[in-house]
Amino acid sequence: MVFYQVTTQYTADNDKGKTQKVTERYLVNAVSVTDAEAIATREWGSDVSEFEVKEVKKSRIVNVAL
Repeated sequence: MVFYQVTTQYTADNDKGKTQKVTERYLVNAVSVTDAEAIATREWGSDVSEFEVKEVKKSRIVNVAL
């Protein structure tokens, strides 16, 4: 498996009640770009409105110690 950097964007309400776009990046361990996108959508896309995966690219990170 390979690590992929997945950039996502969704809309959320801020403290003042105004809707704004939020961009977040996640590190996903997956077998392909398609798999990384599916994992990100499944893990983080179900709880927010207008979720979109903007970019998926192979990460230069080779290992993560937990």
